Amino acid sequence: MFCVEPSDPTSYLTAEHNVTKTLVYLKKMNESQKEVHLTMTHVWGHAIAWGLYKIRRDVGRLPWGYFRHSKEIGVTCLVDVEGGSDLVPVTIMDAHKMSLIEFAQAISVKVNRAKSKKDNAHNEST
Repeated sequence: MFCVEPSDPTSYLTAEHNVTKTLVYLKKMNESQKEVHLTMTHVWGHAIAWGLYKIRRDVGRLPWGYFRHSKEIGVTCLVDVEGGSDLVPVTIMDAHKMSLIEFAQAISVKVNRAKSKKDNAHNEST
């Protein structure tokens, strides 16, 4: 893991994973239900939510130099809107409490709202 520069709080991690079994699982799940089309993004987003939940005592902010735990854990995905001319952040709070299908449905609702320009927060920021 490395930081871009000392003042940048962003960190990056590169890892390779064998997702062969995950692709088989996704195919099986998509054939067995039609509520929402599950993708690798849904699987990884849900996995990240679970990982953050597992380390929840270390998730928080440092206001004025003191660590404060986050009461909620959020996962954000960037969604391509208008063919890549815009990216909309879609945040799901406490996704670890949801099933994979519920997580995918929650993302779909927010994505559809953003793509139909009904996301007021994003519309105001752009």
